[in-house]
Amino acid sequence: MKRLIETAHKYVIILAVFLGLVVAMAGCKAETSMENQQVAEAPPSGTYREFPGVYLGTFHGVQSSSLALFEKIGKGVAISAAYASFSSTFPNGFVLGNAAVGRISLLTWEFAPGSSQKLEGYEGRVLETLTDGLYDDVLTSWAEGARTVGKPVLLRFAHEMNGDWYPWSGVKNGGGTLDGYGSPDLADGPERYVAAYRYVHDFFIEHGADNVLWVWCPNAPFEVMEQSLGAWNRAAAYYPGDDYVDWLCFDGYNWGSSAFGQQFNARWLSFTEIFGSSYAELKAITADKPILIGEFASTEDGGDKAAWIRAAFQAIQQDFPQIRGLVWFHIAKETDWRINSSEAALEAYRQAVADDYWLDAFPGMLP
Repeated sequence: MKRLIETAHKYVIILAVFLGLVVAMAGCKAETSMENQQVAEAPPSGTYREFPGVYLGTFHGVQSSSLALFEKIGKGVAISAAYASFSSTFPNGFVLGNAAVGRISLLTWEFAPGSSQKLEGYEGRVLETLTDGLYDDVLTSWAEGARTVGKPVLLRFAHEMNGDWYPWSGVKNGGGTLDGYGSPDLADGPERYVAAYRYVHDFFIEHGADNVLWVWCPNAPFEVMEQSLGAWNRAAAYYPGDDYVDWLCFDGYNWGSSAFGQQFNARWLSFTEIFGSSYAELKAITADKPILIGEFASTEDGGDKAAWIRAAFQAIQQDFPQIRGLVWFHIAKETDWRINSSEAALEAYRQAVADDYWLDAFPGMLP
């Protein structure tokens, strides 16, 4: 499926850009935030049954008027998302700025080392540069940075690995071959990914960064990824194991009839059509860990976005109890994903999150 084969749908955004946004957001917490902080007296990790509701989150890019947006919605967010290049420094200012107003930071750390002499001889297996220790200096910097902030932080390392658009993806690290790495019974692409993920995780633990909550995040729908790239590309094949993951995760979008979506014959899809079968696969991996929607949104093109929002939040609350966090991709990029792409969409979102089930403060962040 051409959708994700040609998708350039992500970015590497240096987190320093976000510091001004954090300051602007500091005053935009809704009046209910402190009430929700008390409601959210639950551990930041553990079985999803211990969570009191769903933590709201957004990614705003760099051109968001978040203060005005959350004033209109009447509720802020518990999760503030950002993206970091692999070689960037740990964004301690961003993390602490969020924590000061009751938010946890979701850091998507993208292993895209670019071209360098370090990569010579690692063509088609770039993930082995991690397990061979070539980037231990970077891992040390990030691990020590995370430990120093001392606040919980969600770290989404090398996400959407079951696609084909990132250098850390399974298909770009051996794919379904069996004789290039590790066990001859396991596909090399997923096997290299698991080894790299575990290596990074263990490195952080060894450096005392046990405040990091590890997020493992394939792209949904999983079956589309498998059909597109091969049976070896099962999402479950990339799972590092229960000892290495705190939050399960998946990403997915309703592309509708948007111009970008037509490059891969997209159509209007409901929330359940995008996430339903993949949710069942995550539950089959483990029924105890909470699930985060790392990225989701809907276009306005091809259907009723306001109705889509209402139905999505209703479905999450009624039919997807293991989902305990979500991040709306609030930015106009391939299409207008923003919450306020129209007045109708904004009003639908405002009404959808008004219930106390939707939380705008994360436990353990405030002093």
